[in-house]
Amino acid sequence: MEKDIITQLQSLRTIKPKESWRLAQKEILLRQISSAAQEIGARRYFWFYLKEVIQHEAALIGQPIVGVAVLILLMVGGGVFSISAASGATPGSFLYTVKLVSEKTRFALAINSEDKARLNVKFAERRAEEIKGLADKDAHIILNEVADDLKEEIFSAQEQLKQVEVNNPGTAVDLAKDIENKTTVLRQKLQETKEVLAKSGSSANSKINEAIRSVDEAGLSALGTIVKSAGKNNTVNKKELSQRVASKLNITKRKITEVQEDVNKVFSAGFSRSESGLQIYQAPNNVTDIETKKKAEAKTKEASKIIIEAEQLLDDNNYQEAVNKITASEQILNEAAQAVVQKIIEQSDETISSTTPQVKGAIDQLGDGEESAESASTTIGN
Repeated sequence: MEKDIITQLQSLRTIKPKESWRLAQKEILLRQISSAAQEIGARRYFWFYLKEVIQHEAALIGQPIVGVAVLILLMVGGGVFSISAASGATPGSFLYTVKLVSEKTRFALAINSEDKARLNVKFAERRAEEIKGLADKDAHIILNEVADDLKEEIFSAQEQLKQVEVNNPGTAVDLAKDIENKTTVLRQKLQETKEVLAKSGSSANSKINEAIRSVDEAGLSALGTIVKSAGKNNTVNKKELSQRVASKLNITKRKITEVQEDVNKVFSAGFSRSESGLQIYQAPNNVTDIETKKKAEAKTKEASKIIIEAEQLLDDNNYQEAVNKITASEQILNEAAQAVVQKIIEQSDETISSTTPQVKGAIDQLGDGEESAESASTTIGN
């Protein structure tokens, strides 16, 4: 009996199903697997998304009305409606939080560092557009927060590119080119916003400068990746490489001029008090300012000297050393720029503290004037 069963089982090995039947069964199985995976994936995405919303807006959830609104929006819409509705949300609006959380969720679920880096750049582009809109509306407090978010996205993109270089060098060059190209465009957008803010005399300009420096650093880092790869594998032709390095070099030269002008403006004019009110003075008001100005000027001169060396290296087709020199020049230049930012902050604080007593004095004088007029009127009446 057992021998018969064994023999029958062994005979099954010789059975060859028709090719059409085999293919049909394979297709059925694949459909079933795909359906199950999508169901699990969608469910996992929704609960991950809901968890992120609650963590991100813990303070708001604590408020009954807002908390209920968020939960209803997510549960009724199943996550999809809320994400779609929030895609065009602007900073300060109710749905903007949902927009940010959906971005975090996409980033967390990205498969690899390359996808994460591309998302970082995409989100940074969104922040740049939002910053432009806020500048037009004079919403400068919110603008500062969005500028910080942009810096975080750019920093993350740099970190992800480093991971790709280590884990998948073959795709690192294409990713670096993409980042380098897009950071150049990003810089231009932020520069335009900076010009808009300069007209209004907004202190938010310093935040834009920080964001621009972050973008420049990421672009320079990406360029370094391109140059290194070209040296090893000849993946980039010399003409393209020369153009990319020359473009970065020219940006740094323009920045040197801008910082030099900022140093002269900020450390050569300020506010002082007199009997007639606030006045502009034309020289640094103390020894510390004079020393700081000298140091900042020395930094810009040093940055200029290094960038001249970078130009010579570029002419000699020594791209790696040219990029190293540009990086060194940028670092020194950032130190000078930081001194300017610090002085602007100090001037803002001094202006606020100086104008308040002056306004109060004017009001007191006005009050005294009114009392004198009343007294004179009474005297005449008598």
